[in-house]
Amino acid sequence: MNAEYWEKRTALVRDGAVRVLSLSTPEEVDYWRAQLKSNRRNSHEIELMTWGKNVSTLRGRADYGGSDEIAEYLFRFVRTSEGKLLKFGKVASSKSVDSALARQVIDIFEAKN
Repeated sequence: MNAEYWEKRTALVRDGAVRVLSLSTPEEVDYWRAQLKSNRRNSHEIELMTWGKNVSTLRGRADYGGSDEIAEYLFRFVRTSEGKLLKFGKVASSKSVDSALARQVIDIFEAKN
C-alpha cells in the first residue's frame, strides 16, 4: 500500500494526536482485522461483537505502531437483502495518553452509522 493510498484515507484529529483510517473495501477490512487481531495487548483480551438484524459490529483495541501506541477499531458487516456482505470500518490510532480521544472518534463513527 503506497503513500497516496494512506493520504487519501487518513484524517488527523487535534493536531495529529489521533490518526483515523477509513476502510471502505472488504480487502481493507480483512487486512486490518488480521493486523489488529494479531496485535492485541494480551491473548486474553476479547473483541466485542454485537449483532443486529442485518448488521454486525466488531469493536476492539490493539497495540499497534510504536511501543506507546494503541489502535481503537470498529468494523461493520452488513448483509444486503440480496445476500451480499458489505464490510467497512474505522481505525483510530494514537499514543496511549490520547487513547480516550481515539475511543471518542470511534464512538462518533458508531453513532453516525
